[in-house]
Amino acid sequence: MRIIVIVAMLLLSSCSYEHWIDVELSIPDEHPFEEAFSNEFWFTLSWFNGDEIKQCHIDKGTKSVRVPVRAGGLRIFVFEPLGEIGALGAFFEPGDDADVEALPEYGPFASMLLRAAEYRSEPVSRLSMKDVLYESEDLQAIDETAFLEDVFNGTLSYGIKMNEKSRFILSSIPEGYWISERFDIPSFTVFSSGENIGFYLYPGVYRYAERDRKLLLTVIVDEDGEYSQMITAMPVW
Repeated sequence: MRIIVIVAMLLLSSCSYEHWIDVELSIPDEHPFEEAFSNEFWFTLSWFNGDEIKQCHIDKGTKSVRVPVRAGGLRIFVFEPLGEIGALGAFFEPGDDADVEALPEYGPFASMLLRAAEYRSEPVSRLSMKDVLYESEDLQAIDETAFLEDVFNGTLSYGIKMNEKSRFILSSIPEGYWISERFDIPSFTVFSSGENIGFYLYPGVYRYAERDRKLLLTVIVDEDGEYSQMITAMPVW
C-alpha cells in the first residue's frame, strides 16, 4: 500500500511538471512595410516551447495566435514576415501575463536566442528577460557573442557586455523615401542619387524599403563596426 501511495505521488509530481500554458501572441496592427505598401504580411512563426523548436505558417490578416508551451522557463517566439524580412520577437517566462505582443525591436535578439535554444536549450530556458531588459532596454546594444558565452558558461550574473554604435556614410542609395522596417529606427530621404547618407547604428541587420521603386535596402553592421549594403527587389506578397 505504501508503495502504491509513493507511486501515485510521483505520478502527480510528474503531471505537475508537465503543465502547459496557452500563450496568446499578438502582432502589431501594421508593420511599417505593410503600411507603406497597403498589403498585409503572412508570417512564419517559430518558437521554443521548452522541449523543442516548433514552426508554423500564419496567414495574411491574422493578428493573434494561441501557442501552447511548457511551463517553467523562458519561452521564445519569432515571427518572420514573408519568411525573410526582419523578425518580430516575443518572450514569455514564469509570472508573465499570458497575453504577449511580438515587437520588431525584440526580433533580432529573439532570433539569436531561438538558434541558441536549438543548440543548448537548458541555459537559455533559465534566462530571465526581465533581468536582461533591466540592464539594457535596447536589446540591439547587447554584444550577442559575449552574451551567449556568458549564458552557456553560467557567468551572466557578472554583467552584460554592450556594443558601441558605429558611424558611417553610404553614398550609393537611389533617390526616394526609404522606410525603416522598425518604428524605433528612423526612416530617411535621399533627394538625389549619390547623396551622402549618415548612419549611426549598433551591430545588426537593418532593412529599408522604397515604395515607388519597390526596392529593399539591407544594411549589415558587424561587431567591429564594418558595414555592407545590398539593394534588391522588394519581395512580392
